[in-house]
Amino acid sequence: MKYFFNNQQEKAQLYFATIVFINFVILCIVITGIAIGIKGYISDTKSAYDTVTCCGSICLKCFFTLHTFSIMFPWCCIIILFVGICMAIHKTCLMLSRNYTFTLSTALPVFLNNHPKLKNLISNEHLCSQVVLLDNAKLRFAFTSGIWKPKIYLSKGICSYLTIKELLAVILHEKHHKDNNVPLKLFIIQVLYALNFFLPINHYLLNLFSVASEKAADDNAVNFSREPLELASALVKLSKSNAISITSPPISFYSRREVLEDRIKRLLEPQGTSTDFGKARLFPRKEACFYLSCLLSFFVMATIFLSLFYKPVTSNHTMGCKTKICRMVKCG
Repeated sequence: MKYFFNNQQEKAQLYFATIVFINFVILCIVITGIAIGIKGYISDTKSAYDTVTCCGSICLKCFFTLHTFSIMFPWCCIIILFVGICMAIHKTCLMLSRNYTFTLSTALPVFLNNHPKLKNLISNEHLCSQVVLLDNAKLRFAFTSGIWKPKIYLSKGICSYLTIKELLAVILHEKHHKDNNVPLKLFIIQVLYALNFFLPINHYLLNLFSVASEKAADDNAVNFSREPLELASALVKLSKSNAISITSPPISFYSRREVLEDRIKRLLEPQGTSTDFGKARLFPRKEACFYLSCLLSFFVMATIFLSLFYKPVTSNHTMGCKTKICRMVKCG
């Protein structure tokens, strides 16, 4: 019997593709709009400056006009793009440095020959070259890390804390993350999240992707081990040992207790697990947050599109500095 509950892997792939598509489209729109209209933005800004200062000083009546504010929107988009690029670079460096520092700080790797039980276990799963055992008996963790060539990291603490079957379930869980390049996908999502920080929908989609990926990895472990109770037992044990999730890499998913409880419940009651859409109906507040984030994201995208591609009509005949009248307003 196979334990495919809601085809979580397809959902995770869909969420990942949606995040990449939305952010790529927005990035292309912003860059294209700026590249096409930068000369116009400069000329319009110069024209607006001449209009506002037509009396020899700044005319506040001329400054606080719809035309003047419309000139400022494209420059706001340029500033947002610059800030997003800086945040994406900072996020990239931060994740890479944390990944490197965490791996070094946990202790040096240990040869698997010193742990025959673990060696036999991963030999049966053909994972000898893909598993790294870290010499730290105090920490109890297992995670998949590595952007280009991910590997499964286990601590000595988790190997002695869990039973053989529980440890096998954890390894199979992490193997799914490795086979599907989840660390790389998560790295890409978080960089895009930082780049387009102004889109509320990114946060919601990131949560959906992380939950679906964890559940897909649970399904993979159960399908191969046929032991859903062992994985559930491992989750419970690790949650009690202050490791809320069995995957805690430096580039990691967020950890929420309700997500862990839902994962354990679906392992214990696979036939009674409702779909994600059904759960959304049970939690109208979360559903309302989703629709609100979609609405806000659409509003932001529409504002950016209009500000970059809509060129305000400048009526030059309304500006007469000789008569000290700019935009039909007499300068005082």
